[in-house]
Amino acid sequence: MTSTPNKIVKTISIIHFALLVGPLLAGAFFYVNTEVNTNGATNDIFIYIFPLIALAGIFASKVIYRLFLNPLKQKEHLRDKLAGLQSASLIQYALIEGPAFLNIIWFGQTGNLLYLTIGGVLLIYLFILRPNKAKIENDLELQGEHKRQFNQGNKPL
Repeated sequence: MTSTPNKIVKTISIIHFALLVGPLLAGAFFYVNTEVNTNGATNDIFIYIFPLIALAGIFASKVIYRLFLNPLKQKEHLRDKLAGLQSASLIQYALIEGPAFLNIIWFGQTGNLLYLTIGGVLLIYLFILRPNKAKIENDLELQGEHKRQFNQGNKPL
């Protein structure tokens, strides 16, 4: 099966959508089926840990994405650049989705809206990271022949 730029962008978009929808559906389910705790659970140690995990996920997703992306810019073939970008994007999305799911599930256990809010903010951030051709072209710093190939979306690589 031959890969084209459009197929690769579509694949990355489907992966992104799938990783976004899972926690979103879980959050909706728990919100509807969980009694919200308004006491504020001050003795819950996770009230300090889970926000830090969320921040670490955001930070790690940015750093690791850039670490994966930098060597791709020197690749000779566009196919290799796009394959590497797909891997980097998957890791970036997973590093956001994991803490989001963790916070949402903990909301389901405790009813503390702080955890649902943190999960929601992470999902908004994940949504903002959604892939598109312009973002991919910019992230890979495509120029010349690679840019031309990328913009001929349905031509095999």
